Amino acid sequence: MDHAVERRPLFEALTINGGGAAGPASLVWGYRPVATLTTWRITKAVGGWQLTATLASRDRWQVEQAAKLKELLFTAPRDRGRWCWELVDVTVGTSELRAILGNPLQ
Repeated sequence: MDHAVERRPLFEALTINGGGAAGPASLVWGYRPVATLTTWRITKAVGGWQLTATLASRDRWQVEQAAKLKELLFTAPRDRGRWCWELVDVTVGTSELRAILGNPLQ
């Protein structure tokens, strides 16, 4: 008797929105915040996690250096804690940020 179970993802797609009353999110390099994000959206699709955000402030040089070193994290407040993802790739504009995220850390 074969009891093999087909493994499938828990969900095919997911969208998480943040900012506003929950408070701003940030990009951090080590312990230093290098960008503040007022509103943000994370989407999970077949290709992975993607972040789109509105920038309140940023230190463009530190964001670029941390991204090159693969040491940049996205953090955002949530009930009883924070969301946290590693940034795999990031594009910083004047008022908007787009990034490809790794798997969630927290």
